[in-house]
Amino acid sequence: MNKKAVVPSVLAFVGAGLLLIAFTRMRSLITGAPDPLMGKLTASEYESSWFDLIETAQNDICNVVAEPKHAQASKVIVNRTLHLTSVSSSYRWETYDTFSPTPFNQSDTFMSKMHYDRVCYNPKSETFERAPGKGVQLIEPLWGMLRDPFDVYCKEKALSMHGHAEQNGQSKAHIMPQGYAPYAYSLTDEEPDDESLWRSHGLPPWHSSLRPSKDPQMGVAYRFPQNIHLDLGSAYFGQWDANGGAAGGAASGQWFYNMYHARGQPFNRFIAVEVEALDPKTAFDQLPEDLVGVYTLMNVGLTMGQGDKLDTVEMIKRVVKEEDFFVFKLDIDSAPIEEPIVKSLLEDDPHNGGASALVDELVCLRLSYYNFAITNLQ
Repeated sequence: MNKKAVVPSVLAFVGAGLLLIAFTRMRSLITGAPDPLMGKLTASEYESSWFDLIETAQNDICNVVAEPKHAQASKVIVNRTLHLTSVSSSYRWETYDTFSPTPFNQSDTFMSKMHYDRVCYNPKSETFERAPGKGVQLIEPLWGMLRDPFDVYCKEKALSMHGHAEQNGQSKAHIMPQGYAPYAYSLTDEEPDDESLWRSHGLPPWHSSLRPSKDPQMGVAYRFPQNIHLDLGSAYFGQWDANGGAAGGAASGQWFYNMYHARGQPFNRFIAVEVEALDPKTAFDQLPEDLVGVYTLMNVGLTMGQGDKLDTVEMIKRVVKEEDFFVFKLDIDSAPIEEPIVKSLLEDDPHNGGASALVDELVCLRLSYYNFAITNLQ
């Protein structure tokens, strides 16, 4: 996403940001080729095989996923993501390279990869310039229905796996957010293929960046990045409704808080948008103390393509800066609205101030996206 991450010597990596449910993946494939300034994605062999199954799987997804080859692959992928995301809550990543290198796990061959290039800031030219260095980070593959295949969607045909409890239709077991996604990098122009360089958890140097700016009196000054979360279709923080429905479900902010904020990367802004009327007292009673003052509830519907002050993409461009780490959740239970938002992001030129250059992770938790995502990716 053309995001730059600065390490202590003002070195940086640029590339396509890790995106859940494949935002960068979709843009590069729809436009026909990856943008060289944004790095690239290399699909795993298993992900690539699904592009040959589109026509077959589109109307028979449950039976296709249940085939022995795909059932076994699903077990490997979900087991791996569960293992990575269930690391002890005592572990926090407050600095780059939090964890020591660990051997490459063979299950990760099912994962796809996002690639990054290193850059250095030149204060004379006031630009970032290429420098020796390559980075790579795993991203969960596109496969099946783009959801946890062990959830309830296929009813009696649903897959089962020992140790993976029955889900309620909102499982996120297949998602591997940044911080939990293995990565590696080198300071040469060779891809980091040494298995000893891989880290299973922690912040990679492309997580966020300092923004350099020239001050006439002080020289080059740097703006520190923010961690920002936009929850579009938030409901209440801890549950869907004021009566305790679906506590901790996908519609709540609790999961994002647990996966990012509580792991040592607190959100500076947590913007919750919900069109259904919420009780303000209930909403704020559910917040943990360290979100009070950070959390903003917008109990109105945002618009798309109308050019007004509530336009979703324009609001993102006002709030988020390129150096920030931005997590965008889009789940408003309306594909006719969700799809135009994603398409608008895809079409908003990242080299001309477009919002697509600002998004690090996009989470679309919609089963109805299967047709949209896979068909367009073809």
